[in-house]
Amino acid sequence: MGILDFLKRKEDEAPGQQGQAEQAASLELQDFLAPGPYEASPEGLTPAGLYPHEVLLLSAASSFYTDQQKFPTTLRQQYGMLDVRKLLLGLVERGFLESATLEATLEGETVVNLKKTLKACGLPVGGRKAELIERIATQMSDADLATHFPRRAFALTQSGKQAVAEAQYVPYVHRRPVEGLTIWEMHRLALAEPDKTYRGLILAYMERRSQFHFNAKDYNAYRAMRYRMYQFMLEENKLKKAFPFLVETMYYDLSGMDSEQRDPIYQFVSEKYFFPYDKSIVKLSATVVNAMTKLQEDLRLTEGMLRALLLQFFSQYKLPFHLFTHEECAVVILLELRGDKDKLRQVYELAEARFGKGK
Repeated sequence: MGILDFLKRKEDEAPGQQGQAEQAASLELQDFLAPGPYEASPEGLTPAGLYPHEVLLLSAASSFYTDQQKFPTTLRQQYGMLDVRKLLLGLVERGFLESATLEATLEGETVVNLKKTLKACGLPVGGRKAELIERIATQMSDADLATHFPRRAFALTQSGKQAVAEAQYVPYVHRRPVEGLTIWEMHRLALAEPDKTYRGLILAYMERRSQFHFNAKDYNAYRAMRYRMYQFMLEENKLKKAFPFLVETMYYDLSGMDSEQRDPIYQFVSEKYFFPYDKSIVKLSATVVNAMTKLQEDLRLTEGMLRALLLQFFSQYKLPFHLFTHEECAVVILLELRGDKDKLRQVYELAEARFGKGK
């Protein structure tokens, strides 16, 4: 029996039949509900026997206090943790967390707060953070410690540290989000291919998302994913692998494309602002220019070497529309790196003349 049929059942239906109908409707309704984080199967646990959201909580536990009652709303809204305190206490009972020492609690404090406390107690405020912590722990009286640091943070036990290390992809995806990749989806990928590193899995995921956006002709989303891949490679200091992704990002930034199937009104309005250079909406951002400046320096590329590489990569890209020729695009990038606005204006004028003729 379907849900609509259940809602339309006759009033004179027998109580027993009503119970059966309600059960059937309830079962069917469950098919439409996405499983929450607490409904994952036991087969989906980490080696330590934890769910991904529990690993996430462990990774952030040092920022919470043992007597804390209120927690960031994102834990509830984004991760479905309705009772964070209960989860933390459960992790304590299972041996993953414990109450931190005074020194460990002080590690979570800012240098500004540590100096403020030392000053209030008449103690020197100079030195590095480690020195400030040692001074507080050894020179402040018990009464002052109880006044200024009455609370203790949570700390990872050895089991807790191991649990986070085994599933380090969970805090990574939380701190450095990748489009559509939740901690549960990342965990599923890790379980499906245990022989691969989590970073390799993330890179493969980003490549799939890039291809999806390109096939859908959503060039804005494609560009955003390629820039994220540049950042990803940079995190590992793989400069030569980061370079092509940044080049592709710049090529798309200068294309004038948002989607091949742009709204005619939007296209008409946006094209009015392609030129001149000073008012153009098709320019490289300072962030991207600074990133390429740093890469060029780190890779020790001369301007000639950089130009040759740019042209080589540009020849591989396929876009239905681009404001500039490959040569012009390379020149624009080089001029932006130089900060030569006068010559940039000239290049945009050349492109404008050609663009006007083609309309």
